[in-house]
Parts: sequence; C-alpha cells; structure tokens
Amino acid sequence: MHHLYFSREPAEHLALGAFFSAAEVIPLTFLTVEAWSFLQLGARQEAGSRTPFPQRWAVMFLVAVGFWNFLGAGVFGFLINLPIVSYYEIGTALTANHAHAAMMGVYGMLAVGLGLFCLRYLIPPQRWPDRLAKICFWSLNLGLAWMCFATLLPLGVLQLYHSVDIGYFDARQLKFITDPTNNLLEWLRLPGDVVFIVGGALPFLSIAWLGVRHTVQKVTRQEPEHLLFTELTERIDEPVGTGGS
Repeated sequence: MHHLYFSREPAEHLALGAFFSAAEVIPLTFLTVEAWSFLQLGARQEAGSRTPFPQRWAVMFLVAVGFWNFLGAGVFGFLINLPIVSYYEIGTALTANHAHAAMMGVYGMLAVGLGLFCLRYLIPPQRWPDRLAKICFWSLNLGLAWMCFATLLPLGVLQLYHSVDIGYFDARQLKFITDPTNNLLEWLRLPGDVVFIVGGALPFLSIAWLGVRHTVQKVTRQEPEHLLFTELTERIDEPVGTGGS
C-alpha cells in the first residue's frame, strides 16, 4: 500500500500503508531470530558428526536472506515508508538503498543459495570447491553492505535533508548529485562493487561452470549413481489363510 500513497487513492491507503509498513519489522525480526536459531542447531549437529554438512553454504545464503529481509525490507523500508517521509524522499538514494538491500539481499541471496544447493549435487563431492563457495558468500554480503552503508544510505540522508530544506525538485537535480561531497560518496561505492563482482559473482560463475562441465561428462559416460535419499521398503505380509496348497 505504501506504493499508492500519492496516486489519488483514498486516504485509507495512507493509514493502512503506514500501519503495515511500521508493523512489518516485527515478523521480520522473528524470522531472523528463527533463522539464527536454525543455524546454531545445525552447527551443534555438525560438531557432533564426523562428516561435514554438504549444504553448509547453501544454508548460509538462506540465513543471509533472513538477515537482509530484516535489514533491507524491514529497517530500511521502515525508514522511508511512512507517508510524511515518503513524500519528501521517494525516488532518492534512500529508495535505492532500500531496493538494493531488499531485492539483492532477499531474492538475490535466495537465488544464489538455491543455485549452490543444486550445483552441490551436480558436482562430484571430491571436486566440490568449498573455498569458492565460502568466498562467494562473504564477498556478496560484504559487497552489498558496503554499497548500502558507504554510499546509498549517507547519500540518501543528505538528499532527504536537501529535499526538506530546499525542495524535492532541487534534490533530484544533476547539480546536487554532482556536488563534490556527493560525488565522493558515489566513488566510495567502488570498492564494494569490486568485491561484489570479483569476489562474489565470478566465483559463483566458476562453480556454475563446474556444474555444467560435470553434467556433460555424466551424459557422455556412465558413472555410479549416488542416491540423494534413503529408500525404505515396507514388507507386506501375506493375508492369513492364503498360501500355496
């Protein structure tokens, strides 16, 4: 509903949109706590097992989804979704800050996690590049955090202040974005972009290429099949009174 604040909809959209935007943080907090508890439980079980958990980094990406869901959609969304704030800031860097953290942080991390989950079964265990998956996880998360906190959030706060003090139209002008301070903030984003692309995207593409390569090899030659589940067969007893005569 917060997308319909100023589109000539009834005033009820303002009230309900503001309420749900403010209350959105509560369930997202519970989901984040639950994800952390799940991770702690998995760590305890892995510590008592002789074999490492094969889907560790896929699960870590799912935990990252919970974190970014809370921060990007919950906290950053709450900062801009109240009507009085949205009136002055919509379309500024604060909107981009919320969009980056919520879109990549939630749907992007979810997609990468599901991709690693599938690739883990396409690549033979002895060929699985666990170190690349680890680098990919930390680089994507640290790079995204750098983008938000080094550039988008501070630039958005300055833009919001300028919009309230001078005017919304002036805050969206090119001369404001190219101001020396704002220009410096834009360049500060570069290290985060490099970490995100070089340390995050490229290792994931490398793992995906390994998956394609080993899938082609499986098609061209016969390999022993590894079941991903345990088959349980139930013994069916013959009915009483039947049998050979």
